[in-house]
Amino acid sequence: MKTPLVQAVLDYVNENTARFHMPGHKGGKLVSPSCFNLSWSYDLTEIPGTDNLHAPAGAVKEAQELAARAFGSDACFFLVNGTTSGVQMMLLATIGPGDTVIVPRNCHKSVWDALVLSGARPVYVWPGYDEERDLATQVSPEDVRLAIEQNPQAGAMMIVNPSYYGLAPRLEEICSILDEHGIVSLVDEAHGTHFVFHPGLPKSAADCKADLWAQSAHKTIPALTQASYLHARRGRVDLNRLRHIHSMLTTTSPSYLLMASLDWARAYMEVTGRRETDRLLDIIADAKRKLRQLGIDTMDGYTRPEVESMDGTRLVLDLRDLGLTGFEAEVVLRRHGVQVEMADMRRLVCICTVADTQADFERLIGACRVLWDQRRQPRDKGIKLSISREMPRQEMSPKEAFYRKTAHIPLEASPGRVCAGIIGAYPPGIPAFCPGELIDKGGIAGLLEIKAMGGRLFGLTEDGLIPVLAE
Repeated sequence: MKTPLVQAVLDYVNENTARFHMPGHKGGKLVSPSCFNLSWSYDLTEIPGTDNLHAPAGAVKEAQELAARAFGSDACFFLVNGTTSGVQMMLLATIGPGDTVIVPRNCHKSVWDALVLSGARPVYVWPGYDEERDLATQVSPEDVRLAIEQNPQAGAMMIVNPSYYGLAPRLEEICSILDEHGIVSLVDEAHGTHFVFHPGLPKSAADCKADLWAQSAHKTIPALTQASYLHARRGRVDLNRLRHIHSMLTTTSPSYLLMASLDWARAYMEVTGRRETDRLLDIIADAKRKLRQLGIDTMDGYTRPEVESMDGTRLVLDLRDLGLTGFEAEVVLRRHGVQVEMADMRRLVCICTVADTQADFERLIGACRVLWDQRRQPRDKGIKLSISREMPRQEMSPKEAFYRKTAHIPLEASPGRVCAGIIGAYPPGIPAFCPGELIDKGGIAGLLEIKAMGGRLFGLTEDGLIPVLAE
C-alpha cells in the first residue's frame, strides 16, 4: 500500500526536529493522554451531546462563550478553515458590491479572495518600508487618515496585527481614527492570538476596541492546524448577518478535533498562559544574548514611527553580518535538527510558543554556531532595492478581473496590460500589481531588478509568465 503523504509526515516526526514553526502545540508537547489524547476515536460528528456548530445550543455554544470571555469579545465563532475563512467572513459581513474598503498593500492573500467574493472596491495603503533592513513594516495612522480623507465613503478597513515578523502597528490609534469616521475596523490577528494573555506583549485587537478580528489559534497557542477564532464587538457589526456568513463559509461537517482543540487551548492559556509566557520570554532573552555573540542580529528594540512594538515571542534572526541568506541558513539548520517557520533573503523567522523548551532553544543555538562557522564576507550594505511607492492605476475591481478570460505572457511584454493575479517580489513581499490593475514599465523594471539581486518573484507561472486579462 503506497501512502506518500503519510510517509512524509512520519519521516518528519521521526527526525525529532526542534520545531520553530507552526502549529503552536509543537507536536502536542503540552497535551497529556489524560486530558485530551488526539486519537481517531475523538473524531466525531453532530450527535446528541456534541452540539452543532451551525446552531450551537450546548457544548459548542458554551465553549464559544468561554472563548469570547477569555479574548475580550462580545461573540466568538469557532473556525475550522483557519483565519483565511475568518478574514473572508469579516469582509463579507461588512461590505458588499461596489463598497469601498481600505486595505494594506501587504495583507494576506485571503483579503483579495474576499474582494472577489464581495465585489468591493479596494483602496490600497502602503505599509512603511525599512530600506536598511529591506523590510516592509506597518501602515501608519497618518496614512490611514489620508486614505479616509481621499475616500470618505469607505465602510471598512483591514489591519494586520502583527506582521509575520512580529511588528505590531499603532493599532489603538488606528482603531480610534476609524471609529471617529464610522468605519468598521477589521483586524487580521492571525499571529497575535497570544497577546491577550500577557501584559508584556503588544496590545490585542480586543484591547484596541476593534470591531471584528480573526486569530489563528494554531499559530501561537496550542491548537491544531486550521483551528481559529473569529471575534466580534457589538455596535457596528450585525451579529445575525455575521452568523449567517459564518454558516455560509463553514463546512457542515466541522472537525470536532479542531473545535475541541480550540476549547482546550483557550483553557490552557487562561490557566497557565501568563506564567508560561514569562518562562518563554526569559528563555528567548537568554537565547538572543547567545545568538548575538554569534554575530546574529535579533532585532532587539526595533522601532519605527509606524511600529508600536515587536512581539517578544517572535524570534527574527537577521543574518546579514554573516554574509548568508536566510534561504541558505534554513537548509543548514534543518541538517542540524532545527526547522524554522520562514526564510527570506536575509532573515529567519522562528515561531516560539509556550510549548517550546529550553532544550529546543539550545538546539537552535547549536545549529546557529554552524552558521557562524560558515560565515562569509557580508553583502555590500550600500545596495538598495528600488521599491516603488507609486500605486498602479485600478482599471476594474478584483471581482471584475477574476471573471475575465486570462492569458499568460512574459514579464517584459506585460506593460499596458491589466493584471489578473497578485504579482510581486520578496523582498519586500508587497504586491507590485493586484487583480484589475494596469501594469506599467516602471513596476516591471523594479521586479526584474529585485530578481537580478537575488530576490524571488511570486504570482508567476512555473515558467515565469505573468497572468493578464486576455485581449
